[in-house]
Amino acid sequence: MELLDYHNISFARTQSANVLIIKGSVTNKSNKNFSAVAIRIILFSKSVPIVNVVVVVNGLPSGRTKDFEKEVMDADYDRIVNQMARYEVCTESVY
Repeated sequence: MELLDYHNISFARTQSANVLIIKGSVTNKSNKNFSAVAIRIILFSKSVPIVNVVVVVNGLPSGRTKDFEKEVMDADYDRIVNQMARYEVCTESVY
């Protein structure tokens, strides 16, 4: 059984610039409370990673869901969205 469930992953552009924003939600399906969850998100163009970031979500109690958002400053939204073929989301670590 997976401890964490990732859903509602989406990609947007900042209003003031052409910068990529990654949004989503994480649900703690374990019976433990976590002080922090580190989530790795990798965007691929074919099989080549084009964005690789870690998002930290603080305070995730058992059975709860929290939203997250990460602005990727060095990622041009238009270029990334046009090249992206797929993405992966995985748990980097939990505390």
